Amino acid sequence: MSKRKAFVHFVTAENVLFLAAATMLAFAARVRFFPFESGDYHQFLQGWFSVLKEGGGLAALGQNIGDYMPPYFYLLALLTYLPVRDLYLIKLLSFVSDIVMACFAMRLVRLKYKEFWGEITYAVVLLLPSVVLNSAAWGQCDSIYTAALLACVYYLTANRPNAAVTAFSIAFVFKLQAVFLAPFLLLMLLRHKIRWRSLLIVPAVYILAILPAAAMGRNFGDLLTVYFRQARQYSDISMYLPNLSVWYPKDTPVAAGTAIAVLAVLASLAVVLLFHRLEFDLTDEMIVSLALLSVLFVPYVLPYMHERYFYPADILAVIYAFYFPEKFYIPILTVLSSTYVVCHNLFHAHFINIKVLSVLMLCCLLWVSVSTVYLARDEKIEKVVRRRWLS
Repeated sequence: MSKRKAFVHFVTAENVLFLAAATMLAFAARVRFFPFESGDYHQFLQGWFSVLKEGGGLAALGQNIGDYMPPYFYLLALLTYLPVRDLYLIKLLSFVSDIVMACFAMRLVRLKYKEFWGEITYAVVLLLPSVVLNSAAWGQCDSIYTAALLACVYYLTANRPNAAVTAFSIAFVFKLQAVFLAPFLLLMLLRHKIRWRSLLIVPAVYILAILPAAAMGRNFGDLLTVYFRQARQYSDISMYLPNLSVWYPKDTPVAAGTAIAVLAVLASLAVVLLFHRLEFDLTDEMIVSLALLSVLFVPYVLPYMHERYFYPADILAVIYAFYFPEKFYIPILTVLSSTYVVCHNLFHAHFINIKVLSVLMLCCLLWVSVSTVYLARDEKIEKVVRRRWLS
């Protein structure tokens, strides 16, 4: 039975009822946070929505509204036609994205289990405190690009490289943080899981994403360089993500921060080359492990990272724990860290030293790294034994 047919096979009445109940419970968990107005809502989201609504919705897309890529503004513009308060519409959009993200998490776990664990994954992802707070309290849209990253990983397990690169491209045109998965994709290229010509999909999707805004009057050159301007916006080397940067002096010069960023990129390339030299098959377990390692490693070593940038790692860590139940502590630690820093931003919570969380995240990174290397070694040994037995 193919993976595609297997997915259809497991959709039963009981599954649908469970998923509906989980979705309703997840919505109920979010409702109490809907009236909460975050600092980002007052500083950015409210103003963006107001400009779009006053400008006629889609007709306002030609204005230079904010520092996000246009696709998010396309969605907000469509929402302006609904007679509902902007705060609730913004958060409902994020909740819908949460559902899509949970669906791809479910599909990834269903590749391993024929039982009910895919549906359990769906419920767990929707009810993660870091996910609930991100969409329902903060009003952020991190689940949009993370859902696309999960789709990328899923399509690679299904041997659909073009669909995987398209999914990554969609993630990229919503958030620059999609590059956290870039080392993983580079390894897939080196291992011929993805063809090099498939990379042409990335600029094609990018151009398609900005064309409507350009057609409405926005400067095409500005649209091409959105992410370059974003990268220059912040000068604080640590922005409360529990990563390596919390150990650097707060007044670290920009030149030193740039040098650290270059070293982080080189370290990522070194890790990719290390795994490229190992002999292993790209099983579903290995793909999930490598994807988690990528979204843990990159934001941990890079400077200038915001507090919510381990969001993709939270979701992939949950999937990883379903693939490797003995590693149940990985998502517990990642979600604990993410939830705390979100609460610090939203509610000014301050009862854990951020450096302690940085050490915990380093332990997660090391455990996943070592486990992935051992998994590759075990696959190599199994392959050698199989060859000798067949010969």
